[in-house]
Amino acid sequence: MVVGDVMSKKVTTVKPDTSLRELWKTIFTRKVNAVPVVDAKGTMLGIITKDDILRLLYPNYEDLMEGLFSSYDFEEMENRIHELNAKKARDLMCKRVIYTREDTPIMRALSRMISKNVNQLPVLSRTTDKLVGIVAKGDIFRALFKKHLTHFPPLTKRRASR
Repeated sequence: MVVGDVMSKKVTTVKPDTSLRELWKTIFTRKVNAVPVVDAKGTMLGIITKDDILRLLYPNYEDLMEGLFSSYDFEEMENRIHELNAKKARDLMCKRVIYTREDTPIMRALSRMISKNVNQLPVLSRTTDKLVGIVAKGDIFRALFKKHLTHFPPLTKRRASR
């Protein structure tokens, strides 16, 4: 089996000029963990994950430690929120995307997900960088289960030999 057999062809995407507010809304209302950033032709430019957005909103360890030993500068915090509102997808996206092709064997794609610690991979066309789908670990597990495990008889209790 190849990725093209099991991938989802309906992919939530955003354009490079999508605002942070729209990104937030898209990710959390559609209940997705990542959104690919594509141009008008559907060519993949980058990807933004839920964690990328959450990291922007919460302080990092250095900021947290600094805050313990000094008073908060509330004007600075307010300015930061205004700065974040001006951010676009092109500013936030990761340009080094871990992806797969539609003709990749599913076990190779699963191996890539496990080794790179990601739960899904954008799927690009065999010949171009055009986004054609997305495949998740669950898609692969479901396909493998359906193909290999549904033909087994149901498990029954075995008698213990005495």
